[in-house]
Amino acid sequence: MTTAREALSDPDLRGAFRRYYVWRDSAGTWRARPLLKLTSEEVAYGILPELVAESPIQLAYKCTWQRSRRSVYRYLQEYAERSAALESAS
Repeated sequence: MTTAREALSDPDLRGAFRRYYVWRDSAGTWRARPLLKLTSEEVAYGILPELVAESPIQLAYKCTWQRSRRSVYRYLQEYAERSAALESAS
């Protein structure tokens, strides 16, 4: 069985856990929370406040997916703001 320290120090997984607080609970389940607090709009968009997985690789996939989803949300917000600014300028 892999310890939490060994799993998190694996060079292939370190990047996936970037900006996440990762731990293993007493039941052996891997959990992660984003270090940057989620806004209510991000939660409404479907970004999860806590991720749960059975293995470090599953958690790495979920963390990467959520980070990408959060990036898309931020891009859509910026696009909406730029569109509104262009409309008001014309």
